Amino acid sequence: MKKLLVAALMVLLASPAFAAIQDVKVSGDITSTYLSRDNFDLGATVGTEDGTSQGTLGFQPVGLKKQSVFITQTRLRVDADLSDNVSTTVGLINERAWGSEHASDTTGSDAVSEGAAATNYANDTNVQLYLASITMRELLYSPLTVTVGRQIFNYGNGLIMGDGGVNNAATGNLQYIAQDLTERTSYDGIKAILDYKPLTIDMFYFKNGQASVNGNPDSKMTNSDVYGFNANYQLNDPMNTVMEAYMFSRINGNAAGGLTTLTGTSVVNPDKGNTLYVPGLRASTNPTKSLNVQGEVAWQLGDIVVNPGGTTTSPQEAEHRDAMAAQFLATYTLPVLDKYKPSVNASYTYVSGDKNGSANYASDGVKSAKTYTGWDPFNEAQGSGTIYNTLFNLTNMQILALGASANPLEDVTASFTWSDLWAVDAYTNGSGSNPLALIQPDGTSVSPVLTKHNATGLGNEYDVNLSYAYTEDVTFGVSLGWFVPGSVFATANHDTASQALANVAVKF
Repeated sequence: MKKLLVAALMVLLASPAFAAIQDVKVSGDITSTYLSRDNFDLGATVGTEDGTSQGTLGFQPVGLKKQSVFITQTRLRVDADLSDNVSTTVGLINERAWGSEHASDTTGSDAVSEGAAATNYANDTNVQLYLASITMRELLYSPLTVTVGRQIFNYGNGLIMGDGGVNNAATGNLQYIAQDLTERTSYDGIKAILDYKPLTIDMFYFKNGQASVNGNPDSKMTNSDVYGFNANYQLNDPMNTVMEAYMFSRINGNAAGGLTTLTGTSVVNPDKGNTLYVPGLRASTNPTKSLNVQGEVAWQLGDIVVNPGGTTTSPQEAEHRDAMAAQFLATYTLPVLDKYKPSVNASYTYVSGDKNGSANYASDGVKSAKTYTGWDPFNEAQGSGTIYNTLFNLTNMQILALGASANPLEDVTASFTWSDLWAVDAYTNGSGSNPLALIQPDGTSVSPVLTKHNATGLGNEYDVNLSYAYTEDVTFGVSLGWFVPGSVFATANHDTASQALANVAVKF
């Protein structure tokens, strides 16, 4: 009896430490994908087109020639309502290649072997924290909702601010396999939403990066912080028009991305900081019941760090930014064959470039008038699943895409898209002032790629997608794509890239 009383007392004392839970929802998804990729290096070799200046390597293949691999991506999410105005979200994620059961521990006897092999496989036993946030509604007064912790920041069509960082790169388990397919798209931050229907204002801050210098993870010199607001106004007119205005900014510490060495508190290679300010406007409207039209325009201001001396010890300086992006989208549901739900779509995307993209305004014969006009991809989430999105960063580019989709059978959706890409500013061959690099799915890059002087045609892509809704929860999908290099590429770098992805996904 005495033990029972003691146990009851312990439970009574401990109970205030636990929040009352009104409702718990468990959800998630599992996607298993087989992917086959060929010639993502476009046959790239090092050297020059005419072979007169090949260096010591000559014409040697580089990059990803062929890939055949299965991957599985798993996400588990728990949402709990603690009271009428307080809720929490916790999400876990695991992304891995089949059969690569390697531990992530790089200490002890495995430190050397696993550390050296980190670029060759994904540490697939890792489970990362994907979401971890608390949401407080009607905080201080009724229109205000505040979410604190790891969460997703996504606005518009992802031209500027998508789910995570640039969507053809990753730092998780897929970064050495298929980094463009990652689902790790969250940041640690704070978001405040003011809901004044029909006007909604989002204000947010998140940590874009935090490195460690001399063991100090709090150094302001290595910070990279993102701030922003997005104002969304619904006109409630017959065309369901929505207008948005936003300002996003990324502020790097004095040593972020530019630090070479550090001795005590003295920075050997200081820079003047890297700042980025992105104001923009976006609109969406439906002129008719079957037609949706969207438009977005944005600018980039601030400073980018350059190195006039061209050495690792020369002081860095800041060059002013002056870049622009624009995008126009249209989707039209055809008024024929209603049971097949046919529709067509078109899009045009423009992101500015800089003809002296790798140069600066030093007196070395290459000048850019102390202004950098190349578009910074920021946190874009465009072109997911395409080959060109994997190969190219979203900068110095124009993209025209035309597509169509239909439901030829019940629960089956088929679509086709043709994309034409060309550069805004012509690329230069070799390591000139504006060289071209190919980003590879395994986290490497091919740079510089052999190009033709003053050419702008990047290439054409053809994509076919099929999906079958087996049940409400299970979907099968197949995606086929071909990228045909354009006039920019030299003959030696003109192989057609192709990919085939087949997946089964379940949501619960």
